[in-house]
Amino acid sequence: MAERDTSIIVGDIVNKHYKLIRQIYKGERGVIFCALDTSMNQVAIKFEKIAEEQPQICVESAILKLLAGTSCIPQFIHYGSYKNYKYLAMELIGPNLIDLVNYKRPYKFSLNSILKFGIQAIEALQVFHSKGFVHRDIKPV
Repeated sequence: MAERDTSIIVGDIVNKHYKLIRQIYKGERGVIFCALDTSMNQVAIKFEKIAEEQPQICVESAILKLLAGTSCIPQFIHYGSYKNYKYLAMELIGPNLIDLVNYKRPYKFSLNSILKFGIQAIEALQVFHSKGFVHRDIKPV
């Protein structure tokens, strides 16, 4: 019996709705892609391997739904399964900091820009905390 391909790569069409166009991030628990939906809008799609326990991404999708309408939190779009992964499609918010650093080589940001980045991060955390949530995986990348 032939093994089914379970990898996720650029070019994949996820459930006839999203075409993966580039990888944004890869971490211990999953991978995030920029994708185009059927209306040619860019979205972010986060994938997490299906495991025995409840996937973290399931909790994240529920939290995004609860925080709907908040300006600094991405808008929930869809939650589903693809191959042996659970995925969360959400609004793609601007370039990420890594993209900005790669674009602005040598990467020197003004003090004003650095302060804006920090303030935006703190504002998002304040919204999160005001709804009773604690984020336990904040990284500088």
